Amino acid sequence: VMAVVADLERGYAGKTILMVTHEYPSWLIVAGSRGMTADECAALRGEKEDFIKTGEMLDVPFTPFPHNADFEFDLHRPYIDGVEVSCGCGGVMSRVPFVFDCWFESGSMPFAQFHYPFENKELFEKNFPANFIAEGVDQTRGWFYNMLVLSVALFDRAPFENVIVNGLVLAEDGQKMSKKLKNYPDPSAVLNKYGADAVRHYLLSSPIVHAEDLSFSERGVDEVVKKFIMRLTNVLSFYELYSGEGAVSGVTPQGKPNILDQWILSRLKEVTCEVSESLDTYELDQAVKPLGLFVDDLSTWYLRRSRDRFKSEDAVDRAQAVCTTRIVLLEFSKLIAPVMPFLADHIYGRAGGEKESVHLERWSQMSAAVCADHEVSVLKEMSEVRRIVSLALEARAKAGIKVRQPLASVTVRGTQLDASLVSIIADELNVKEVKWSAGLAEEVELDVVVTQELKREGQFRELSRAVQELRKKTGLTPSDVVTLEIATNDEGRALVETFGANLKKISLIKEIVFKEVHGEPIDANGILFTVAIIE
Repeated sequence: VMAVVADLERGYAGKTILMVTHEYPSWLIVAGSRGMTADECAALRGEKEDFIKTGEMLDVPFTPFPHNADFEFDLHRPYIDGVEVSCGCGGVMSRVPFVFDCWFESGSMPFAQFHYPFENKELFEKNFPANFIAEGVDQTRGWFYNMLVLSVALFDRAPFENVIVNGLVLAEDGQKMSKKLKNYPDPSAVLNKYGADAVRHYLLSSPIVHAEDLSFSERGVDEVVKKFIMRLTNVLSFYELYSGEGAVSGVTPQGKPNILDQWILSRLKEVTCEVSESLDTYELDQAVKPLGLFVDDLSTWYLRRSRDRFKSEDAVDRAQAVCTTRIVLLEFSKLIAPVMPFLADHIYGRAGGEKESVHLERWSQMSAAVCADHEVSVLKEMSEVRRIVSLALEARAKAGIKVRQPLASVTVRGTQLDASLVSIIADELNVKEVKWSAGLAEEVELDVVVTQELKREGQFRELSRAVQELRKKTGLTPSDVVTLEIATNDEGRALVETFGANLKKISLIKEIVFKEVHGEPIDANGILFTVAIIE
C-alpha cells in the first residue's frame, strides 16, 4: 500500500491527492505515513469495529522519510541515503558516502575535553598523556584504538602511559548474564547484604582486572566478609577493649620490644611495599592479595598470641601491645583505602586517626623503606616458628592428643632459635620443653607420654577453658570480677585447690565456693563439675 502512496507522491509532489478506498487500506495508509511498527499499527486500530466509517473523509499528511522494507521509520543505512534536505543556499543536501566512525569523537577526548588547541593549552599539556586509562575489553577496538591513532597522528605519542582492561562479568555458570534467565543475583541485594567494600575487594582480587571473564559467585563475596572484614573488625574491637590500658600515642614505649611486635611491624612494612609496588605497576589483583594474607597474620597469629599481653601485669609489655596494634590499624587503614574505602575510614576513625578521613592522609611512608636486615631476619625466623608449630600440631592430631593436654617435650630438627621464639613454640604446642637435634629423622618428634602430673594439668586447662566460655556466654566483660560456685567430687575439688590461684587469675574470680549448684556441666577429661558464675 505504501509503495503506491510513495509513487503517487513522486508523481504529484505538492498536490493534494484524493484516494477512494476501503477500511483496511485506509488503516494501513495512516500507519505507514507515520512510519509505525507492526505493534504500533495494531495499537492504532485498537478495539474499534471500523477504522473509518463509510463515506468518511480522513486527512493523511505524508512526507517521504527513510524507511525499511516494511515502511517502518529507520534512520540507518541504506535507508537514510535516499533522504534529501533543502539547503538555505538554494541547493539540496544529501548524506555523503564517507563518514567517521562514531568512536572518532570518543577518541578525541584527551584534547577535545580542554577545547585544545583553541584554549587551555597549559592545562592540556599538564594533563597529557594520562597516567592510565581503564575500560572494558569490548572497548579496545573502539575507544582505545581511535584515541591511540589520533594521538600518534597529532602528537607523535600515545595518549596514555598505562592501560587497565577489565573482562566481562558472567553468571556463576559461565553464561552471559540475562534478565530473561535471571541467572544472577540482584546487584542491589548483594550490596545491601554484604556491602560495597566486599564486592569491590572480590572484583579487584579476581582475574577480571586482567581482561579475563569472571563467573560471579555470591559465595566469593561472602568469603571476603567472613575472612577479611569480620576478622579485621574483631581486631579493632579487641583493641578498643584495651586501648585505655597503656600508651596509645603512636610511639612504642621504651624497653626491649616484644618479638611479636617486631614481627607484625615488619610484616606491615613488607605488605606495604608489596601493595605499593603492585599499585604503581597497576597490577590490582597483586595489590589486593597481600592484604588478606596480612589480616590472617594479624588476627590468627599476632593478636591470638598477644591476648594475654593486653591483660598483663607488666605495664610496659601491655602498653607495647596496645600501641603496636594501634599503629598497625592506622597504617593498614591507609593500605586498604583504595580497595575498601568505607572499611578503611571506619578502622581509621575508631583507631584514633587524627584527620577527618583516612582519604586525607598521605600514603604510608613505609612504602619507601626497604626492610632492614633485622626485620628480614625476624620474618624468616617467625615463618620457621609457624612451620614447626604446624608440623607438631599435625603430629598431635595423628596421636589423638588435644592441644589443651600438656606434653613433656617436642624435639625439633635444626639449629636452636632465639629464646623468645622458642617460648612461642612451647606455648603454642603446650609443651614443657623444646629440644633441638641436628640428627633427628623427622622434622619434629613429640614426647606423647602423658604422666599423671601432665594429665592433671590438662584437666585444669579443660576446666579453665569451660569457665572462660561460661563468662562469655553470661555476657561478662573482661574486667568483671565474679564468684565461682562449683559442685564436684573429691578428685575435682583437689584439682581446683591445686590450680585455684591460676584459675582465679585467668578468669577474674575473687572467690571459689564449693556447694551444690544448678549450673553448667563440665567434663574435664573424666572429672565432672557443675559450675555457676555469681556476679
